[in-house]
Amino acid sequence: MSELSISGLYKRLGDRQVLSGFSARLPMGELSVLMGPSGCGKTTLLRILAKLEQPDAGQINGLDGLAVSMAFQEDRLCPCLSAAANLDMVLCQGRAQAVRQLEKIGLDAIAANTPACQLSGGQARRVSLLRALLYPADLYLLDEPFRGLDEESRRLCAQKISELGFSKTLLVVTHRQEDAALLKAKTVVTFSGS
Repeated sequence: MSELSISGLYKRLGDRQVLSGFSARLPMGELSVLMGPSGCGKTTLLRILAKLEQPDAGQINGLDGLAVSMAFQEDRLCPCLSAAANLDMVLCQGRAQAVRQLEKIGLDAIAANTPACQLSGGQARRVSLLRALLYPADLYLLDEPFRGLDEESRRLCAQKISELGFSKTLLVVTHRQEDAALLKAKTVVTFSGS
């Protein structure tokens, strides 16, 4: 299938209707950006695509059989493992390769050896994003990947997303127009939850 087709998606969380008939067509093999304000249901949509939540109604075509990797808004690193060891969990190419990958997003050898629980917020964010991108998957879901990063770190991470995501299917969620421009996304969907 050449696209991921989302039709009439509904989802209620408690008393709140989060998605109300949301529909979109996202091309496979490309980077797409979903933009919308905080609280409009973007994360819920990603959780449905990652099969962590079930929609109340609606249909998604093109998702069956796809391996999915997700970078959550929370970093979800193994706190006692170093940054390099967190990467090598998915890379499986040894510490030296993990350190090289970390250098490309602005983290030095000291940060590579630092336990995740001692990394700064921006460092942890970059490690989490890189780990999600290095996992072998068919669909990559990135939830606010630049949250908490300074401009230089955003630029380095955008380059890494472009490099690792070339010809892969990536869906990036953000509320910042600048992020969509930085990623040079061909497909930008304005998200209102419906």
